[in-house]
Amino acid sequence: MSMPRPLSPFEGFVALAKGMWVTLKHLLVRRADTVQYPFERQVPPARMHGRHVLNRYPNGMEKCIGCELCAGACPADAILVWGAENPPDNPISPGERYAAVYEINMLRCIFCGLCVEACPTDAITFTSFFEFTAQSRSALIYSKDELLEYPPGGEGRKLGYKGDPIVLTQEEMEQPGVGHLHGGVGEPDQTDIDVPVVWLPPETWRSPYEQDVPQERSS
Repeated sequence: MSMPRPLSPFEGFVALAKGMWVTLKHLLVRRADTVQYPFERQVPPARMHGRHVLNRYPNGMEKCIGCELCAGACPADAILVWGAENPPDNPISPGERYAAVYEINMLRCIFCGLCVEACPTDAITFTSFFEFTAQSRSALIYSKDELLEYPPGGEGRKLGYKGDPIVLTQEEMEQPGVGHLHGGVGEPDQTDIDVPVVWLPPETWRSPYEQDVPQERSS
């Protein structure tokens, strides 16, 4: 195997100049990728792997049939599913079984999407919601009822956000909405802490590829 020919002084200077040009170009001309989070927001991509959601059929029945394939496919062991027989008088899903227990530990989840790929009924999909902030580890374990609701509604109750987001104009503040999180760590009744919490409009978190189906069972 022949050794590569060494560069001449001129070729070495050209290679060095090309490398320095790349450095200078990024130093002098910077793309506006950095935003002042949380006071400025960028809308996340529609196919971003964010918080999961359990979907329903248009008639309100749950798509999940409790097959546990998502739990088996999860490489991080973040999903817990216990299937049960559907009650004949009031079925939860159109199949023979439904998910009596469905939990996702967001602290373990690596957002790989294998659970979505494994689901035979498209019951579990991703939203683009990514703001997981809680005062305890247990708060980041999502139950079935919480996963059945699109963000950020569930997060408002689950993670301690009080009040609805306030929509501001661009002249007032460069952000789509702002709320407030009250209380200290481990002391939710305290009101001496006032942390700004920004939410994009709820429709932002839905994928454009998902149907706008009701999230509560019709009576």
